[in-house]
Formats: sequence, C-alpha cells, structure tokens
Amino acid sequence: MANPRWDETWHRLREWTSGQGPSERLAAQVLVADGYTSLDPSHPLGGPDGGKDGLCMKDGQVWSMAVYFPRGRQPFAAIRGKFLQDLEGARSHVVHGMAFVTNQEISLGERKELLELASPTNVDLYHLERITVLLDSAPMAATRKQFLGIDYADPTATEHVVQLHNEVMAAHRRLEAVQTGGDTFCYLMFFHFDMTLSIAQNFVIIKKGQFPLYDVRLRIYNVHTARNLLERPWGEISAPAEFLIVKWPLPPRVHYRVFFHARNGQWNQDLILRRSERAECWLAATQVKAPNGRDVVLTHVDGGFIDEFGPPGWCS
Repeated sequence: MANPRWDETWHRLREWTSGQGPSERLAAQVLVADGYTSLDPSHPLGGPDGGKDGLCMKDGQVWSMAVYFPRGRQPFAAIRGKFLQDLEGARSHVVHGMAFVTNQEISLGERKELLELASPTNVDLYHLERITVLLDSAPMAATRKQFLGIDYADPTATEHVVQLHNEVMAAHRRLEAVQTGGDTFCYLMFFHFDMTLSIAQNFVIIKKGQFPLYDVRLRIYNVHTARNLLERPWGEISAPAEFLIVKWPLPPRVHYRVFFHARNGQWNQDLILRRSERAECWLAATQVKAPNGRDVVLTHVDGGFIDEFGPPGWCS
C-alpha cells in the first residue's frame, strides 16, 4: 500500500461498505483480541438471530454481541435507537452483559448516556476510536488486511504510521483522562482521635493519581453490623486531600467497606480500625481494589498494627 495515511483504519471503518456479514465477523475478531472467548456468532450472513448477533464469554460470564456498522457518520439518535434495540434483545437472554461494537464516533457524554440507559445491564462499548486502536496494533495486522484491505508492506511507512498513531492516541488518552479522571482513585481515612470521647474528628478523602475526580459519590458500610452508615455525594476532587471536621463515633474495633463511584468508574475500599491504648489512637489497615473488584491498587497498614493486632483480616 503506497503512502498510506496514518488514520486509514479509522476512515475505512467509518466509511464501511462491506455489509453486515463482514462487520459481525470483524467485530468477533475484535472481541477475541480484547479478551473475549468462545465466540458463537448467530447468523452473520442473514437469518433470525433472536435479538443478538452472537454470544461470547469473558471472566466466566456469558455476554451477548451486538454489531452496528452503517456507512458514514450517523446522528446519535440513530446510534441510541440501535443500542436500545440490541439492549432489549440482550435482556431477553440470560447474559451478564452486552458488548456493543460499532464503527460510529461516540463522545464521552454520549457514552455516559448509553451506560446510564443500560443500567443495571452491563455494557462494554466498542466505539470507532477503541476499535481503531485495537486494529492498528501489531497482532491485528492480518485482521486489518482481511477486512479493511490495509497492508503496510513498507517497513518505513509502517514505522511512521505507528509513531504518528501512538502520538495521537497518547494525546487522546490524556485528554480523555483529564475529562473523566483516568486511573485516579480516592480512599477514606480518619484522623485526630479523641480517646476519651471515642471519636475521630477528621474525615479525610485522599486522592491518588494526577487527574481530578468528578461526580464522586461514596457509601460507607459497616461489615460487622451489615448496615449502611453514610451515603454522600462529594462532587469534584482536585486537591490531594479533602477533609471534614466531624465527631465520628468509633467502637474499639470496626471494619468499614467504602464504595466509591465517579465519572471514571467505581471501586471499593476496606478500612479496618483498631483502638490502641499503646499508640493512643485507632490504628488503621486499608486496602483499595480496582473497578474489576479483584486487583488491589493500594494497601496501607499503620506501623504497630500487626504487632498489636496481627495481620488485617480482609473480608471477601
């Protein structure tokens, strides 16, 4: 391919002319490349599909696949209409969620709207920019050639295209992170204890990451009593830490689970507090898990906690 433009993949996807069958097969390849397994397409060449273009697996759960590849840019109303139609089909099946694959540009605000419309159904949105990133990766060269006819045979051109694409995508990822919060998260801690009154006087939210957090909400759950103690919208967090002066009652031992929700996702924190007469405070052990609920992104245990109380017992 002589003198390819750096964004050829993006343009060929948006100006799709190959029809429904190839689009469903391309979508299946994209999902497989991104971690889905056991792809079972319905009828890519035509036929009743029961409200789904295929089924697949991810993390042991069954997902439905929905594909929307019209030619050229479509108004958001058309995208939303097709999304809701496919969502209705997904809900008619016993699935964990829906992977919606489309060659359309979907802005951050539009993505948020679609996810809110789908709630509580899980949705994985594969929009034009996300598919382009996957197809322009080296492992997808054969798929890109098969479905888009793009073959960067000239190593020099390939290197130049990849470099330009990486620069653009890095700028795009940073801009998206600035708007959503990126991989920034926050967690709760208590400070300034009054041992006589058995209270904490500082309620502190600590931000970890270089980007601000937006639309932050939190819910504090007492694991021992199985009760919600506080639900509160917090809003934007730009500073490294924000605090409230409170009179928060503390028993000698307590285990809180704090659920956070923000524009960039949701995560949870376990916070264990133990009253220490030796240290004249409540010693803390805390652990924050990523939005997938498995990966631990932060662990902190106060000095002296393990010596006095043993290792913290994190609840599942």
